[in-house]
Amino acid sequence: PICQLQSCCYLALQHPPDITTLRNITLQQSMLFSRLETRHSSSPLFATTRTTTVVVLLIVMTLLQRCSRPCSAFVTSFPVSPSSSRSRAVSSLARNLSQRRQAHAAKGLPSSSRTTAWRAAATAQFSSASVAANDNFAFETTPLGANGSHLLDGLDVYSVPNQKDGHPLAVYGISSDNPTTIQDDPKLRPILLLHGRTWSSVPVYHLLGGPKHAEAGDVSRSLMEALLAEGLQPYAMDFRGFGGTHSDETGAVEPMGCVSDMESVLQWIAERHGMNDEEQHLNKLTLLGWSQGALVAHLGAQQTTRPFGKLILYGSIYDPLVRYPRQPLYTVNRPNVTRVDNTFDEAIEDFTLEGTIPPEPAKLFAEAALMSDPVKATWNNLYQFNNCDPARVHVPTLVVAGDQDPYAPLHVQQELFLNLGRGCDRTWSILSNCDHAVHLLEGRKRLIKLISSFSLNGKQGEQGAV
Repeated sequence: PICQLQSCCYLALQHPPDITTLRNITLQQSMLFSRLETRHSSSPLFATTRTTTVVVLLIVMTLLQRCSRPCSAFVTSFPVSPSSSRSRAVSSLARNLSQRRQAHAAKGLPSSSRTTAWRAAATAQFSSASVAANDNFAFETTPLGANGSHLLDGLDVYSVPNQKDGHPLAVYGISSDNPTTIQDDPKLRPILLLHGRTWSSVPVYHLLGGPKHAEAGDVSRSLMEALLAEGLQPYAMDFRGFGGTHSDETGAVEPMGCVSDMESVLQWIAERHGMNDEEQHLNKLTLLGWSQGALVAHLGAQQTTRPFGKLILYGSIYDPLVRYPRQPLYTVNRPNVTRVDNTFDEAIEDFTLEGTIPPEPAKLFAEAALMSDPVKATWNNLYQFNNCDPARVHVPTLVVAGDQDPYAPLHVQQELFLNLGRGCDRTWSILSNCDHAVHLLEGRKRLIKLISSFSLNGKQGEQGAV
């Protein structure tokens, strides 16, 4: 491992490094160091590697001076305060983590627990620095943040860093500024809502919501407000490149990246509601995905560890006969980065049944959607959705869709439902005279009741369920 670290530094010194190279070097050192601490914490090799790691980090920070881009562009993956010197920042990080490790060792924690706590402390310091220092990813500089203040009426807006790379994610709550813990209210049931392929969670889940619309006499079509009234604590998030969340350096969004962002937000919700101490607390957290967001939720449910206890696949576009192609390995042409604007017609294409939604709210949805996402987000590596396998979902699951949904035909929904993993409660609900966006239609109360009933009641397959 020491030779690998030295090789990384040698390559970086020989070639003018870029931001991606430096990030890869740092991440590789972190992974090697964590693996050594787990296996060889008592070996002299570990002490040598720890010293080498600190030295390498100092070298990497020095290399930043050779980059053509400003240092702030690297802050998202390395915990350096712009106002401090690079050497002091790294030394401070090393001292801080060493003190935390010594404190956990004094408490008699086993080696694996100390490693987990050490990595959590490192992640927290990386994330807090990245969010505080990088103004390029500020919510206020997104189209939604700059122009959509009226769409956010009644919402609490948060910036939650991804636990792996620190990228800030826009998260929306409602009546959540003073969070209740599960210890204070055992009936607490948080729920996280995931949007679909094209539009931010704000127009999708909070249309005509907030006190200003209520004062004006507008009929709220906010799913978040409706779920709050049913006794749930709703949250929603934007994936990278949507609404209030900036794209990362790739300029694209991909399925497993969305899963990583989703897991970070779920963990943040669990922490702020005191749900991390016992496993049964996490089982009171529900995850809902709509349309393509249902595929993201599906992938998340297949992970070895999942920070939620119930799954709602709403209008899922899962289809076992659809196989997304992989991208070629060896191409020389640059990717097409042509900007594609979203359109009004695309915003209202989900409304297909006459009489299910009046013209005015449909028009307002289209305007809100285009204000939040004027440019179409680019999805890459869609082949990752090919890994969606209902048999690998072992969590209480609600499958729900409209009987006229053109993207979720009933015969495919049937196959999804029948092949879900055994041993957990499963519910399949078909809503008559509804298409894809049931939560915005006149008959949305039926969907709201289904979601609340499923989330509030105990299910077989939960920890502690009878």
